Amino acid sequence: MSKYTETIMTDLGNPVKLFQINFCKRKEIDLEELVKQYIPNKIDLDNEYKPFSMSKFQNYNPIYNHYFDMDETTYNRISLNSKYQFKNLYEVENLDTNTCHEKSVFIKYSPLIDPIRYMIGKYQNIDKDYVLPSIDNDSVCFSKLKDPNNMAYTDCFFSYLSSQLLNHHGFVHGIDFFGSFLGIQEKFKANVTDDLEYLNNSNFFNQNVGILFSVTDTENDNEMDFGSRNNRKKIAISSLSNPHNLSAISLGADIIEINNDIEGETELVYKNNSKKNSSYSSSSSSDKSVVNYTSDDEDDNDDDDNYSTCSSDESDSTSSDEEQDPEEEIYAYISNFPVQMICLEKCDGTIDSLFEKDVLDKQQCASAMFQIIITLATYQKAFKFTHNDLHTNNIMYINTDIEYLYYCYNKKYYKVPTYGRIYKIIDFGRSIYKYQGKTLCSDSFAPGGDAVTQYNCEPFMNENKPRLEPNMSFDLCRLGCSIYDFVIDHENNHKKMDDFQKTILRWCMDDNDKNVLYKANGDERYPNFKLYKMIARTVHKHTPEEQFKFPLLSQFEIAESDVENQTVINIDKIPSYT
Repeated sequence: MSKYTETIMTDLGNPVKLFQINFCKRKEIDLEELVKQYIPNKIDLDNEYKPFSMSKFQNYNPIYNHYFDMDETTYNRISLNSKYQFKNLYEVENLDTNTCHEKSVFIKYSPLIDPIRYMIGKYQNIDKDYVLPSIDNDSVCFSKLKDPNNMAYTDCFFSYLSSQLLNHHGFVHGIDFFGSFLGIQEKFKANVTDDLEYLNNSNFFNQNVGILFSVTDTENDNEMDFGSRNNRKKIAISSLSNPHNLSAISLGADIIEINNDIEGETELVYKNNSKKNSSYSSSSSSDKSVVNYTSDDEDDNDDDDNYSTCSSDESDSTSSDEEQDPEEEIYAYISNFPVQMICLEKCDGTIDSLFEKDVLDKQQCASAMFQIIITLATYQKAFKFTHNDLHTNNIMYINTDIEYLYYCYNKKYYKVPTYGRIYKIIDFGRSIYKYQGKTLCSDSFAPGGDAVTQYNCEPFMNENKPRLEPNMSFDLCRLGCSIYDFVIDHENNHKKMDDFQKTILRWCMDDNDKNVLYKANGDERYPNFKLYKMIARTVHKHTPEEQFKFPLLSQFEIAESDVENQTVINIDKIPSYT
């Protein structure tokens, strides 16, 4: 049973009921039915990729030890008490009512070990039979697989917490969560388009291609030549990604054009300022995560020179209908690989795709930013949360018929037009947050992790270096860096910028009002992972809460009397769960 009981809290004088983490018994998943539902593309067929061909399927993961008392007979029979439980790719089940509901499900396969490190031989001592974690196998299970801070586990658990805000507090920006499983995937699919040079320099990789893993062939092996801003090519940070980046490409969703003319005016659409070469695509854009691959005994002085990229070290099984030509991408298929299968609501696209398609005007951008900022503010209040890798491919939307969203935040009321989209933050693989007295911190920040020097705090504190806590301004600065080239030209007159452009520029400024992205001559200021490190150390003025003082968000403020008979998302009534 759960170690915690349901309680009543008081927030601003009002009683608030906490959601309660608990377990539920779940029905077995019919993998054969899922195999029939999955439609592979040509590359997957050629490589005999069958995402639902899995062995050692189990419910348990080590985070459960924080919150449940379990024994050997119960530990693998339970799952988290999400409102809906995964049934198949198109249905979920409400276990309280035993009723099925039509919902499109996105399945995210998060690797339990780093696939790039695996392919260069960093895990040579691991048992290839992969003993998955249980409550009694500490002596035989590989340490990363049994660590509660494994980035797959912390990613999954925050998705669950987000869904609890959605279903318990009516917070529409939460991502719905339908369950998760661990298993050994017969073949794990990883996009390695941007990693080939790094991989090819490894003897282990070259010795084991065709044995432990295979790599697809392609004729489109063009390198992105990132240069100065004067050339208007996107900054190098955008071509990089961590093993938990979730891209819209895999969703197979078309962008639905919506009549956004609520005020009857025609607005200037932000044009993408980046010059692209013929092989440019969203998956190799500047809106990806920087991965810092270094040796386990790395030093701060050299960690910026030892990195690799991984465009999408995870795969999905919702659709093979990809936005871009899959022939342009290069994939590795790794045999018998440990993964966590995370079942989430399927969104309709990323904000990155909207910027790429030049469909957002300044009103739509203001609406999107309000929704994103209120999401961060809510997560920070409820869980002391930092995402630590927020870029435009980690912000998705669902289409909606709701015309306006109403909020109460810090005793002020807001009316925000949706323009047909509700935005949600995804991909919590680098997140740090607290829940019921426990700090959940992705092992990306552990020694040897791909973000090891970004912070220095528990549970991975290096006592020989200064303490550096998670930075509540980091996320908006990182997001601003990923939007910057979409909306700001080198020649922009800052005095003529609109409120959205001013906001993005402000987010990219450090505490001394120095642009963290570019120098005055247009060269990038901090290459690769050093950008993340410098944001964490030098940017402290861009917390979500502070943004409501600026015109971009304050324009939506209304009187309390104007929200009568409206459903209000009351952030003030969402308690702290830390």
